Amino acid sequence: MSRRLKRTNLFSKDMSSLLYAYGDVPQPLPQTVQCLDELVSSYLVDICNAAYQSAKNSQRNKLKIEDFKFALRNDPIKLGRAEELIATNKLITEAKKQFNETDNQSLKRYRADGEEEEELNDEDLDENENENENENETELKVPKAGMTDKKQNGKKRKKTTKKVKLPKEK
Repeated sequence: MSRRLKRTNLFSKDMSSLLYAYGDVPQPLPQTVQCLDELVSSYLVDICNAAYQSAKNSQRNKLKIEDFKFALRNDPIKLGRAEELIATNKLITEAKKQFNETDNQSLKRYRADGEEEEELNDEDLDENENENENENETELKVPKAGMTDKKQNGKKRKKTTKKVKLPKEK
């Protein structure tokens, strides 16, 4: 075991949730959570020290993933789980990169075609409103969100309004 650590309670919320998941009461005793927190913290410090010693023996100042694998080499279950988490992390980062690339491409396409789509949407809304008009209702013209008569992107845009129907008072 490592030297005595300061009481930091780094994992107290996680430990109480973990205890509850394994059948303990919803609010475990603080002493139990503190004891488990100290055990986990000391284990992590021991693993990090072993990884540091591995890096030091390889004459490196920075820790690499291989150093942690080397520190866990005597426990095949933990080593397998660590390798599984590393592979999953790589998959997630690659998926995020691909998602961000496709998102940026679609955003560029939308910016190029955006004005035409907005005009079509305005016409569609007006057609639907004209079909549903009723004689017993009054109309109130309200500016649509984001539509102004100011210049945007070097072009002057039309100011459009949306009709809101309010029932007449008797």
